[in-house]
Amino acid sequence: MRIRVNADRPDPRKLEPAVERLRRGSVIIYPTDTGYAFGCAMSSRKGIATLRKLKGIHEKHEKPLTMLVSELRDLGRYGYMSTTAFRVVRRLLPGPYTMVLNASEHVPRVMKNRAHEVGVRYPNYEVCRLLVEGLEMPLLTGSVTPAEDDPDLEDPDIYLERYARQVDAVVDTGPLWPEPSTVLRFTTDDQIEVLREGQGPLPG
Repeated sequence: MRIRVNADRPDPRKLEPAVERLRRGSVIIYPTDTGYAFGCAMSSRKGIATLRKLKGIHEKHEKPLTMLVSELRDLGRYGYMSTTAFRVVRRLLPGPYTMVLNASEHVPRVMKNRAHEVGVRYPNYEVCRLLVEGLEMPLLTGSVTPAEDDPDLEDPDIYLERYARQVDAVVDTGPLWPEPSTVLRFTTDDQIEVLREGQGPLPG
């Protein structure tokens, strides 16, 4: 199913079919500030399994899965941060960053990596915010184009055909150039480790 949406002024009503499919445990493809991504509800074990297969990330992988939230305070609900770390995060978000944090008890076990970490994103992108708010829970997310690949124009027409059996809907805002997020890991001793330098400027 194709769901056409205006990226600059998305209509929440047009996103309702995508939200309904997420509530049923399905995987969708949707646009973000860093390109198109796979998404499923955090509560859907079937959706998480499908997304893991699409991304090639098994449960004991060192790379954590990432959730997308719609409020800054959700980072503290799903990951542990010191006061120092939160000050840094507050300066950077919302924006094109993935924060890797020690996962809290609110994160399903099937989402954590072998180090019990989780990635959290809070992008400055209205379509993402509306999807999460409509779903009323974080949206598990993973880019369609791997960050290590040479960037190519992402075309919803291709995704509708390529992933017809794995996803139930494609939210289409037109072709996008993927620009990966900057990935930062916050350690227990208040150190910030840069795991990937993307479009988000590094904290000074």
